[in-house]
Amino acid sequence: MNARNKTLTVLMVLAMATVWMIAPVAAKEVETEVTIPLGGGSPPVVKCKWEQDLTVYLEDGDPMHLTLGSQFFPPCVFEGKKTVQYWAVITDEEDGGNVKVVSADVYEPNGNFKYQVPMTKVAKPGSIDAFKAAADAGLVHYGLGHDYTSVLEQLDECLAEVWMGEADLDYHQMAGDYEVRVIAIDQADNPSSLLSNTFLYMHVAACEFDFTRVSYGNVSICTEKWIGGDKIFSIGDGKPTVRNIGNVPCQIVIEQSDMGFGKDVTNNWNVSFDARLGVNGINIYYDPYVEVTLPDVLDRCNTEKLDFSIHVKKGIAGQLYSGKMYLSCNEYE
Repeated sequence: MNARNKTLTVLMVLAMATVWMIAPVAAKEVETEVTIPLGGGSPPVVKCKWEQDLTVYLEDGDPMHLTLGSQFFPPCVFEGKKTVQYWAVITDEEDGGNVKVVSADVYEPNGNFKYQVPMTKVAKPGSIDAFKAAADAGLVHYGLGHDYTSVLEQLDECLAEVWMGEADLDYHQMAGDYEVRVIAIDQADNPSSLLSNTFLYMHVAACEFDFTRVSYGNVSICTEKWIGGDKIFSIGDGKPTVRNIGNVPCQIVIEQSDMGFGKDVTNNWNVSFDARLGVNGINIYYDPYVEVTLPDVLDRCNTEKLDFSIHVKKGIAGQLYSGKMYLSCNEYE
């Protein structure tokens, strides 16, 4: 290669190096700012809250969601429990929704404090799905200035978080509107304003009997015979007992068939009955196929004896008579 060619080669290499040394595009300048507020910052905000149960409907007292708010049935099982979940959406200017403490104070319908429920932060995306489902069911109560759109927007942008706690109500817990007050405390110990709403623990009269048979045994014509119960709830012990498994005071309702005794020629029944609740209960006499309500009241969480009597006015000696007894209860008002 001659000298001229060598010179050209060097110049070409330098030209290529020049191409790769073009200056980069200038970076965009963005201003930043931050404020450290006096007194530990802004208080958190409870944007909305709701209650739900563990059923697929979120509220077994109104599964079609015809009424706004939450409505729950008691379990109607002796010593049963009703689990209620307490939910809230929390935001805070400094912490988003990652506050220090969230809790729900629950008050009974008579105004007495029931309990405080500690709440924990619920992980995404399940928390957002829970909020949407509750909103669709009409369960969510919003704080002033907040609505579905604003809450969902902050949840999607991680500027708010969902918190939840759960606790039980006893089967005999009084019926009515329970007030729930939720408050949040942020990392700087600033408390939020409380957000309050109510849920309904529905009125349900329910009672349970420890017998499926009442045998009057041998009876004499025109003589009243009593069968006594006791206050010990024991299935099949032959001593009739009833207990209240609802959440309201109730009264016992009874109806009986004529057991085959029929009527006489004057169209009067050949048999009549009597019943009472408790040792000092008022005796109630009744004819067949007449529904009667015993006047004495069986209070919530109480167990009591039932006594029954029969008065045969006309019958055939040596014959076995049988029939049906129908037992239920109504709410005492």
